Amino acid sequence: MHEISSRDQLLNHVRDFVALKVSERPELLAAFLVGSVARADPLWANTTDFDVIFVDPDPPVNLEPCLLWKDSLLIDVQHFRPEDYENRAIIKKDAMCGQSLYDAVPLHDTKNFFALLQAYVRGQFDTAENVVDRAADAMRRAYLHYDEISEMREVPVPIPIDPNDIKHLHDVLDWAATAVLVLAYKPRYGRRQAFCFGETLSQMGHTNILELAEQSIGFSVISDEGIDGMREQWLEIFRAAGKFHKGQWDDDKCAHPLKERYYVDGFDKLGAVGHTRSSLFLMEYTVAAAFNHILSHAPAEAAAPYVRQYTRWMEMSGKGSARQFSNCLVQLSELLHRVECLIYEFANDNGIVYELKMGR
Repeated sequence: MHEISSRDQLLNHVRDFVALKVSERPELLAAFLVGSVARADPLWANTTDFDVIFVDPDPPVNLEPCLLWKDSLLIDVQHFRPEDYENRAIIKKDAMCGQSLYDAVPLHDTKNFFALLQAYVRGQFDTAENVVDRAADAMRRAYLHYDEISEMREVPVPIPIDPNDIKHLHDVLDWAATAVLVLAYKPRYGRRQAFCFGETLSQMGHTNILELAEQSIGFSVISDEGIDGMREQWLEIFRAAGKFHKGQWDDDKCAHPLKERYYVDGFDKLGAVGHTRSSLFLMEYTVAAAFNHILSHAPAEAAAPYVRQYTRWMEMSGKGSARQFSNCLVQLSELLHRVECLIYEFANDNGIVYELKMGR
């Protein structure tokens, strides 16, 4: 894994990678870098990855999502078609794509495709209307994930909780956090998402929402001493996903074995600044993705020990019974309401009409 030296040096490495890919496939229309390095955030941890997006008229079918460039630089690759960017008005209001394009660094561009697209997105990007639209888009995504699990408030579910349902739970929180960050004119933060969410809520005077987030996911029952043991379990389950991997990573690409050092370094950094608990959010999401991968690919006998480990994890994280999971969802609905109220207040302060969707 690459250890950070300087942003300029890192950008040169990524440009070399893109130049090679363009030489192999000259039909590539554009390539750009998104994420923390693109937006020139202070280099936060000792290892990082680079999110490169290719605009490709004919994206490859079997694409490896993570690769090591020059044996040390972790690169996440995504391909989008040109038509994915046709509706530029919608992109500017998109909670993920809009911010990514605003911050992106061009690495390859033909016919000024990227330059014109970014110029459009940056126009009036931070007007109150567009901020509200992006926050509302983040909430729309949160609701979609909430709808996938909301009925479990009333219906008993098998224990341990399906890892896909755990991922939905985390996705609700992640998009609710994104809505709050948007209101503060901030981007999504990857490994630091939970930490920056809490920091932003503190600055806004809403630490009660952060407490509600921990209750919504069951983490309020976890002691600081218990986190070390959970991290050991995380490592075993995460590595097992790579061991049993077959075929494409699909929705569980966050459990790709090349990501291990990237995550561990992030966990260490959060611990070093006194925020070990913030690492739990990403730790549990990736352990659920890894366990889901084990269930999908490992023989039943080989998967059995990890079923027991995952069951124990859910018990430690306050989701070891149907009643506990139901209680999490009750708190989660309250969190969604409170985050929506923040959007409502922001919109009202700026003379914008915004209707609350989530009732108490």
